[in-house]
Amino acid sequence: MEQEEKQRNYDLAEELLSEQNFIVAVIAGAVAMILAAGIYSVMTSASGGFSYSFMAAAIGIAIGFTMQYFGRGIAMKFAVVASIYAILGCILGNLFAAVLYVARANQISPFDVLLNVPASEMSGWVFADLQFADLIFWIAAVGGAVYFVKRRLSREEGVALHMYEMRA
Repeated sequence: MEQEEKQRNYDLAEELLSEQNFIVAVIAGAVAMILAAGIYSVMTSASGGFSYSFMAAAIGIAIGFTMQYFGRGIAMKFAVVASIYAILGCILGNLFAAVLYVARANQISPFDVLLNVPASEMSGWVFADLQFADLIFWIAAVGGAVYFVKRRLSREEGVALHMYEMRA
């Protein structure tokens, strides 16, 4: 490989790395996590308690796509944050669903439930009805988040990034 082509690859790799925006990805991922957990909980609550376990995977996919779009990430730290957000999103989805269920059963506001019920009791609600299938979909959520968070690279970009990493 000629020196000119190597330099072009290094320049391309540095451009790709400079386009990453970790802070924006973290913020966008947090927003996506909360929104996706809210949608999951509303669907579960509206169905009268029927659990849409497969929606947990959608939480992870939503987080991954959002972080990819806003962060344009290549580094492993994007995948780590996305996987943590996926797990937290699944937990929040179950918590929000339980809060909505209790609020509806007692005919009070969900905010009253959040403000008046101890955190230890709410944590029990999250894991009370957890089944094996739920855990499988939580794993799928993590996998989806990790898979979709990384920016897709062309072959040329992948080679340039690989060469750049081998040089360092």
